[in-house]
Amino acid sequence: MAGLLLGGAIAWGWLQWQALQTVRLQQEQSLLQASVATRTQLAKEAVRRQTQSRLQTEQMAHLKQVAQHQQAWAALHESLQTEARQSGLRLERLQAEAEKIEFQGTSAHIDAITHAQQRLSDQLDHPLALASITTAPHEGVSFVWQAVWPAVHGASLVPLPRAPGPKP
Repeated sequence: MAGLLLGGAIAWGWLQWQALQTVRLQQEQSLLQASVATRTQLAKEAVRRQTQSRLQTEQMAHLKQVAQHQQAWAALHESLQTEARQSGLRLERLQAEAEKIEFQGTSAHIDAITHAQQRLSDQLDHPLALASITTAPHEGVSFVWQAVWPAVHGASLVPLPRAPGPKP
């Protein structure tokens, strides 16, 4: 009988020890799961910040390119206006395509056209080429100049995606 009581006491003690170990392991598992959840959230935040930073960098580069393009257009406009006043040119049409710009105008004198073309080519990063020249009675000399004019890539195609975050 004493053996049965001793065996029962040992079994009961063993079960109590197992219960304590189970509770301890469950608490440790909960802590580890919380740690994993925290690290996962931190990793997601890091990826989000990295993506946002990359988008902002791309947007800034694009805006810088657009600003440079606008400055080039302003300089071109000023040069054309000044040259037209000084040379007596009449600029009638400007057409810009993907990588080309074309100017059409008239002048009373052919010399004014060639001199203005040379002066504008010297001022601009993109030399003007005489594409055509025609004369007509009582209308003077008509001319067409062409030049390479790099476009802002993507400026008119698709806007850059916005950085994730709160909407305005």
